[in-house]
Amino acid sequence: MMPDILGFYEIREEKDRLFIRFSSTMEHIDTACAAVLLFLRSKGPKFFPHLFAVNLGMREAMANAVRHGNKYDLDKLVSMELDISGDEWLRMKISDQGPGFEWEQVQGQVFPDEADHGRGMCIMRTYFDRFSYNKKGNTLYLEKHIL
Repeated sequence: MMPDILGFYEIREEKDRLFIRFSSTMEHIDTACAAVLLFLRSKGPKFFPHLFAVNLGMREAMANAVRHGNKYDLDKLVSMELDISGDEWLRMKISDQGPGFEWEQVQGQVFPDEADHGRGMCIMRTYFDRFSYNKKGNTLYLEKHIL
């Protein structure tokens, strides 16, 4: 755990898994994304074509967790788990400590280009093979097939 003026963040690596937790500030998202990209680059070239999609989806999900889920509350954490073990799938789980949301109701909605919200599900659908939420709506599961 690394304390700082913005709360704290923690990065822990296992063989083919990465765990990140941080206080609900947008500033910690850059640190988390850099750690994930470094981790994936260290695992070999098969991940290189997927770095943009992983970074975009992760950044969007973490920003939503900080902004909408935890409402910038420094006492609430965003956590992310990345798993590349065992098969040809990259799996991410991003959670916040907020009340969740009714994701089924907004899944098919189209938002105007100028809206400052509503693009997350479109990004997930475009750049990931599978995505889903827990029932409460405060945990996002992303899966990307890695060839």
